[in-house]
Amino acid sequence: MPALLFALPCAPDEPRGNVTTARRIARGLVAHGWLSGRCDARTDPADWPSADVVVALHAANAAPQVQAACDPMRGVPTLRGRPFLVMFTGTDLVAEPAAAARNAVASSAAAVALGTAARAAALASYPEPAGGIHLIRQGLEPLPESAAWPPGVPPLEAEDELLLLPCGVRAVKDPARAVRALAPLAATRPRLRLWIAGPEMEGAAAAELREAILRANVGIPQPWVRWLGAVPREQLRPLVQHSRLVLSSSHAEGGAPNALLEAAECGVPVLASDISAHRDFPGAAQLFGDDAELRARTAELLDDPHGAQRLGEQLRAHALLHFNAAAEARSWDALLRRHTPVTARSR
Repeated sequence: MPALLFALPCAPDEPRGNVTTARRIARGLVAHGWLSGRCDARTDPADWPSADVVVALHAANAAPQVQAACDPMRGVPTLRGRPFLVMFTGTDLVAEPAAAARNAVASSAAAVALGTAARAAALASYPEPAGGIHLIRQGLEPLPESAAWPPGVPPLEAEDELLLLPCGVRAVKDPARAVRALAPLAATRPRLRLWIAGPEMEGAAAAELREAILRANVGIPQPWVRWLGAVPREQLRPLVQHSRLVLSSSHAEGGAPNALLEAAECGVPVLASDISAHRDFPGAAQLFGDDAELRARTAELLDDPHGAQRLGEQLRAHALLHFNAAAEARSWDALLRRHTPVTARSR
């Protein structure tokens, strides 16, 4: 069986979207005869598992390290001369990437973008590798079923209007924006609740979020906004199902965010910031431009529960049709096999 290694810009078990993506693709590739492992691209490549082909998840924060590890002359013995691919994951799609990132993409066997906008951005900013830049959409993997309410999460009352913002707390996700934007709405809706579910990933962003929450809850008998911290993926489904809306205030995404696809599978409507990746999903009709539009769209959906239910059903049907995990795995298998040595493919 050919062996694949995902090189991540983080620890292999962190609660981050890149880890969720790598795990999902790896599970899908099992049916196609692949063995898969994960490593932290920031660690010594000599400690990485051996593989027949490597996928670097992030052109700037993983691909240069993978390029060095796979170098035919100077790479580490377990990976020397192995082909590698690059997956663009969002924050690497900038107008002027660093030279190391551009060189790594140019040297790769092929690259992958997760949406039409992401592929266009990659083609505009990076040299196209010999094997091209391919579009493989994110696959939808439903959240695990769970009847238990997550431990440590406060109970909800039947009248509460829960908005859920699932994200790692860092500047690019900008959860503090949602707190500030929705505070005027909370002042008129005493049952409104905004919960942020995700780990601290950047100290400055975490400090900004804590300050925004402190200010938003001043003078209110019961806090309307809470940061829950990291909630394990296997415990998220009850939170999503009890939400009236799932939000994304992100400034950049590599493709359809896992959190929004997971919410759609649960039949929960979503609203997202107006960025190119969100135009792929949930689509232009579910985007907000400024803070006033976020408040207005939120109030509109909260005031029309039947309309919100219809929207959730429509998003679910769209996500299941266009973000199919089996199709994702087939596309990855076909691309990887084109760039894997024949000896490895025939094992």
